[in-house]
Amino acid sequence: MGDIATTLPAYFGLQGITATKERGYFLCKTEKGITKIYKTEEHHQLICLRHEILCQLDAAGFPWTDQIILSAQGMPYVQFGRETYVMSQHVQGRDINFDCPQDIALAIQSLANFHVAARKISQDKIINVEVSPSLGEIFEKNLAFLTKIVKQTNKNSRLSDFDVVLLKSISKYINYVTESALLLKETDYASLYNAAVAQNHLCHNTLKEESLPILRGRCYITNFSEVTIDAQVVDLANLLHRYARRSQKGIPLGELLEIYDRISPLPRYAMEVVRAYLIHPWQFIKIVQQYYSKKRGWTPVAITSRMNTLLDEQKSYDEYLGLE
Repeated sequence: MGDIATTLPAYFGLQGITATKERGYFLCKTEKGITKIYKTEEHHQLICLRHEILCQLDAAGFPWTDQIILSAQGMPYVQFGRETYVMSQHVQGRDINFDCPQDIALAIQSLANFHVAARKISQDKIINVEVSPSLGEIFEKNLAFLTKIVKQTNKNSRLSDFDVVLLKSISKYINYVTESALLLKETDYASLYNAAVAQNHLCHNTLKEESLPILRGRCYITNFSEVTIDAQVVDLANLLHRYARRSQKGIPLGELLEIYDRISPLPRYAMEVVRAYLIHPWQFIKIVQQYYSKKRGWTPVAITSRMNTLLDEQKSYDEYLGLE
């Protein structure tokens, strides 16, 4: 493709000056600032949908995203043979620090503003966005998975180190799954979910540190490639789960919900829905799935170490939720 600093930006109507290769993408300096160029395997229709969503969010009052830049031909991508490239604005901020109270407050405010703007988008603009399964369905599926793994592992005549660790701890995590499912059933979550699906409520769905850059006192939201339709309180719970896992947990859960509620009023039972989400052992299930599916390149020693780290951190996590 030649010099990417000059070749690719030209296809987007820009003049490339310099380019820096990062993990999975290029940062290109152009006459209109720093942009990000990356190769994607997304279907063209999905790229167009994401571009439309970001434009709609901007029009609805939420411009703090990584807008996709149109090509010289007016498309949100360029095609080179079988390879598809996308150029987006680069938010030159720092990753959120979950141990900084100001940062987590900014992130929750930004998420609430995004949710408000997302509810203003015309229904016909987002009819092709994928609908997430309900939490009830997910909890039921995960319970069946863990139960199956217990039966299979107990039949093994030769247990691995991971099997031993798993069998010592799995009953506790099955209880977490059961508790989260029972708590969810006591709420009005089903109505929230059905209304969200009927009204096409957008959720980001993958709120990681790198998706929440802080720039000039504002938290942006980027990386909308996995946007879904779901009850927006689940999006909030997803962010709070990451906060509880990745920080010293200095801010009470209720205070964080109040920050969100002041901008986007929460429905009844919101606290209980969030608690059900947080109680559910997402990380434990993910590690177990990775080990037994053998699809990831984890060595037995590495993934067993990962599991032990999770088990060691569980006590402080439970204390934060008031489970201890």
